[in-house]
Amino acid sequence: MANEQDMQEKTEEATPQRREDFRRQGQVAQTRELSSALALFGLSILMWFMGRILVEQFFDIYNVLYRSYFLAAIEAGNIYPAIAFAFKKILMITLPVYVLMFSLGVASSILQIGVLFSEESIKFNTNKINPIEGLKRLFSLKALVEGIKAILKFTLVAGVIYLVLRGEFATLPKLLFMKPIQMFYYIGVLVFKSMLSIGAVMTVLAAADYFFLRFDLEKQMRMSKQEVKEEVKSREGDPLIKARIRKIQKEMATKRMMEDVPKADVIITNPTHLAIALKYDPTQHAAPQIIAKGADFLAEKIRNLAKEHEIPIVENKPLARTIYKTLEVGQFIPRELFEAVAEVLAFVFKLKRKRVGRG
Repeated sequence: MANEQDMQEKTEEATPQRREDFRRQGQVAQTRELSSALALFGLSILMWFMGRILVEQFFDIYNVLYRSYFLAAIEAGNIYPAIAFAFKKILMITLPVYVLMFSLGVASSILQIGVLFSEESIKFNTNKINPIEGLKRLFSLKALVEGIKAILKFTLVAGVIYLVLRGEFATLPKLLFMKPIQMFYYIGVLVFKSMLSIGAVMTVLAAADYFFLRFDLEKQMRMSKQEVKEEVKSREGDPLIKARIRKIQKEMATKRMMEDVPKADVIITNPTHLAIALKYDPTQHAAPQIIAKGADFLAEKIRNLAKEHEIPIVENKPLARTIYKTLEVGQFIPRELFEAVAEVLAFVFKLKRKRVGRG
């Protein structure tokens, strides 16, 4: 029982296949705080380079809607040009912001998880509308961490805003006496400072949140020893079946090899430990070919077949060991062994000629 429990403990690092499965299901470490931080920095940069233009657009809208142009349009009974003008100005202000926010959102996602489209994450899942599962999520450790993060974020943002505005408390009442254009610029500077400060805090939060999410994800992805074994089986096949297939393949190859032994011109032996069958056909190939080889029991079978078919058996220990260790069945004798093999074949062919002469 204890061994079975140990086998089920998540003690093993996630395999590449396990990580890919989690990624395909959309289970990745991605913090929303990074997109918030990038958005704040992006808006700050946008305000720095386009602040004057944006303020001028706001001021133009103010002039149109609250001065004589709009009043004259109302008296004339035609306010559509004024509304079209205001809509155009608002579009000029908001369009760069929308484009920037979308671009930074995409960049935030790519920086954290790369390009990922998960069909699994958008599939309908009954667990998402299951009230029991919802309560479990509500009172889970992750929900607790998210709640603490929200409180911490609110506290830090409020603290940053207070620190930025603390030195401006004496100036804020004077806004009532400023011209609209001056008021816009002053508020813009305050907003710029606030966004930079909050962006810096959000970056720290994003880093901490990302590492926590990575830690939590790694914990979820951990596997038991049994799960690792099952994955190896599914990926590479059952080791027992693979071993059985290899054994059958080896037996078939050995059978085919033994069927070729009667075609040999000579058997070179060790004399009892090794046996190599060579075939030489000068009309087909320039070098002799190894058509069978074996050790111990297989070597004995090769010698017995050779005796049955009256194939010459030549003892040459160094040559037999060299061929057996360095060459495989089907290969041709290399140049460095030509001389030694040629001497054996010359002896064999001489014996054959003598037999023919006697016959």
